[in-house]
Amino acid sequence: MNRELLSSALCQIDERYIAEAYRPVPEAASGSSERIVPMKKKRIITFALAAALIIALGVTAYAIGVSIHRRRQEELREQLQIDENQVADYVEYPVAEEPEKAPAEGVTLLSAMNDGEFQRFWVVLNGVTPEMIERLESSEQVDWEGKALPANGHRYSFIYATMDGENYFDAMNPLSFRDGYDLESQTLTTECSIPLHELEPGRKIVLRFVMADCIDYELDHSEAELVCELGSAEVERTGQAIRTVWFSEPVSFSNGAYGKGEFLGAEISASGVNWILRHDGVSQMYRNHEFTDEAQRQAYLELERSWLAAIEDVERTAAVNFADGTCREVGLPLSSSEPEGDIVKDACLFSGGTVHLDQVVSITIGGKTFPAA
Repeated sequence: MNRELLSSALCQIDERYIAEAYRPVPEAASGSSERIVPMKKKRIITFALAAALIIALGVTAYAIGVSIHRRRQEELREQLQIDENQVADYVEYPVAEEPEKAPAEGVTLLSAMNDGEFQRFWVVLNGVTPEMIERLESSEQVDWEGKALPANGHRYSFIYATMDGENYFDAMNPLSFRDGYDLESQTLTTECSIPLHELEPGRKIVLRFVMADCIDYELDHSEAELVCELGSAEVERTGQAIRTVWFSEPVSFSNGAYGKGEFLGAEISASGVNWILRHDGVSQMYRNHEFTDEAQRQAYLELERSWLAAIEDVERTAAVNFADGTCREVGLPLSSSEPEGDIVKDACLFSGGTVHLDQVVSITIGGKTFPAA
């Protein structure tokens, strides 16, 4: 597999789906006017980046007799440029080398990486039938506002992971079900990521993967109808390498009548950047909401969309600069963590791979460049 192929695959993914899938969208607060629900503090995360990575899987030729799990590991390692960028905190797990020894059902853990905000896991779901893929793909895509009507008028199918029956993590964006699927082995390769605050260091948890139906995308996962259990995997937080850069002066921005904000610094990892910022909308955006009428809900949605757009306008100007004189655009904003006081972190991933962390010499954002000491 070469970079040109991966770049072509990435270009096929609409940026708004990738961005919206990662952002802390207000789907839990955006029910229809007939059903006003409180906004959940712990948000459900959908990972469309899996579409960008998985879309190019399965096209590299391998020797006959190598299991699909080992092939997936090698493909992911190449796509993420793990060896090229000497990513020390990327972890691979033991898998069956020969096809006849590969499991026919359950979950196979392939690899993991800690990006400073999320613990990312790549897994293979075994025993996924073509009928299940067809069922997943029959659901209509989610639009910019996080709303969708099922293709058949009453059902939306999805796969999610849960660690305790209360916190849910969507395992893959619907764009990529077919692209991560191998018909011969009936396996589905996907990524699932968990906010680090859910994983204490040294604590092992069991992630249970489930296929479920719901009426629409806005329904709380706990209310979804179980279709089948796909299996489970025991996981834990892995190590991380982070370079923190505090800006010598803040990068200020405005959001019109809603107020102002400023970027204070960044945490750089091999896989992306976590921006450290504060703004006047933090206290309103990151708290539980219970709306008594549709007007309140719409006002909140407009406030959140406005701030996210203002933040993204600044983040789109960002790049990391390397010792050899080259640079790399940071990429789309993906998610925001729960705030600490008035400080919030906004996570971005480098599209299509990693960077050599030791070669980063500075970071540019909002027209200003700061040394990465």
